Amino acid sequence: MRLFEQGEFEEAAEAFDNLAQEAQDRGMVFQAANLTMQSARCHLRLDDLDSAYDRGMKGLELFKRAERPGAAKRLGDRMVKILREKGRDADAEALERELGQLPMAPRAAAGRGELPGKCPQCGGPIKEAEANWVGRSSAECPYCGSVVKAQ
Repeated sequence: MRLFEQGEFEEAAEAFDNLAQEAQDRGMVFQAANLTMQSARCHLRLDDLDSAYDRGMKGLELFKRAERPGAAKRLGDRMVKILREKGRDADAEALERELGQLPMAPRAAAGRGELPGKCPQCGGPIKEAEANWVGRSSAECPYCGSVVKAQ
């Protein structure tokens, strides 16, 4: 995250790719998906649309394998918007068709509390809408796998 925040997008993309591969090798598919999507963000910042698209599609496939259709849909919708902004309408339409085939995500349970914005262990961002809840009041960090308590 530090490399990304410092604007070192090429180095950050490489680091995210390496971490994603390690997570995938360990069977941590949800974390691999998140890390792959972070790499895609880096490539967008570098204006390397082909690499960003490839990683984005890989991230979506990993989210599907992790049985997280809600995360795949939210991130896919963002990708469609960016692709349209960059004039890649054919890619955006193909992605929209694929997103339309995803199963509906279950609704989040109410009363869980609020997660901190960053993981206390690794500093990675935590978004409640994309959280992998592991109990009534805890969720898994998508980057390091630590359990984070809701407040």
